[in-house]
Amino acid sequence: MGFFRLRSGLVKYVMILVFICFITPVAAVCDTDDPSVGENGSSSGAYTVPSAIPKRVDRHLKLALYTQLGLRHDQIQWGIAGSLAGMSPNILSELDWSRIVSYQLTLGGRAFVGRHLYLRGHFNYADIMSGEVRDSDYGEDNRMAEWSRSMSDTNTDQLWDGVAGAGYPLLRGHNRLQLIPMLGFSIHKQNLRITNGRQTISGTPPSGYNPPPSIGPLNSRLNSVYAARWVGWWLGCDVHYRLAASPGREPPMAWGLSLAYHFQADYHAQADWNLRRDLSHPVSFEHDAEGRGVSIKGDWRIRCSERLNFNIDVNYTTWTTGNGSHTVYAANGMIQSTRLNKVSWESYSVMLGLSYRFF
Repeated sequence: MGFFRLRSGLVKYVMILVFICFITPVAAVCDTDDPSVGENGSSSGAYTVPSAIPKRVDRHLKLALYTQLGLRHDQIQWGIAGSLAGMSPNILSELDWSRIVSYQLTLGGRAFVGRHLYLRGHFNYADIMSGEVRDSDYGEDNRMAEWSRSMSDTNTDQLWDGVAGAGYPLLRGHNRLQLIPMLGFSIHKQNLRITNGRQTISGTPPSGYNPPPSIGPLNSRLNSVYAARWVGWWLGCDVHYRLAASPGREPPMAWGLSLAYHFQADYHAQADWNLRRDLSHPVSFEHDAEGRGVSIKGDWRIRCSERLNFNIDVNYTTWTTGNGSHTVYAANGMIQSTRLNKVSWESYSVMLGLSYRFF
C-alpha cells in the first residue's frame, strides 16, 4: 500500500506540473512582443501596437511566475520538563519526528517595480509520504532512566509554507549583478500524525505516572495529531548574477542566492492524543514559545526561450525556540502547565520547475 500511495501522490503533482507546462507555451504565443501583430493575430492588420508601450511597461514592471515540484525532508523535535522550573527531571518526555519525506509543490513569483522596489513570494504545499516518530519518557535528568519508548509512523498529512518579502535593489544599474536587502514575513505549518505504534521499552514509571503499554504493537486505533505553526518576520538579502547576454535577449543562465534570518517567530502547537482517556479532546495540550530561524535558498535558471526558464532550486532552513509553556487539558477540566524545552525544526528540499517572464 505504501508503494501505491507514493506513486499516486507523485502522479497527482506531475499532472499539475504538466498542465502548467502546457498552458505556458500558449501564453507565450498569445503574449507576443512583435509590434507589427494586430488584434486579429496577423502581421498585416490595420492596427499596430505603438512601440513605446512595450518599452514603458518593461521599464516599470518585470514579473516572473514559477512552479516547481520536488522532494522535501523534515525533522522536528521537542521535549518537556517535569516542572515549570525545568526540573524533576529536566527532560521528562521527548518526541522526535525524523526521516519525514514529502512530495512538495511550489508556486511563486518575483517582480521588479520601477527601479527601487523588488518583491518576491512563494507558497509550498508538501504531502507527507513517510516518516517515523520516537516518543520517550525519562525518570532522571539528561535522558537517563528511560522507562518508556514507542516508535510510530507519520504519514497522510501535510506541511506548508507561505513567504513574502520586499526589498530595495542595489547595484540596479549593473548589467549582471544585483544585491537586494529585504524585509519579509512568513508562516509555516506542520501537521504531523502518529499511527501504527510499537512499544519498544516498557519499564517502571516514576511515582505518580501511569505504567506504559507492554512491549509490542500499540492499539490499532492510534491516530494522534500534532499541529505546529511558526509565524514571524525576517531580514535577508537576495543576490542575483547572470551571464552576459546579447542586446535585447535574456541571459542563457542566471543564479540566485537568498538568505533570511527569522528574528522574531511565534511558535504555537496543538495536539490531540486520541487514545488518552485522561486528556481532553480535540485539544489535549498546547505549546507556546518564541523562536528564530535561518533560511538559505540557491537557484539556477536556464533559458529555454525568451520568456521561459528551467529552474533548479535547493532550499535549507533550520529553526529553534527558547523555553516555552506546555499546557495540558485534562478530561476532568483541570489545567496543568510545565516547561516546554526547546523545539527544533530542520528542513531541506530539491526542486525542479519552470518560470515564465511576462514583461
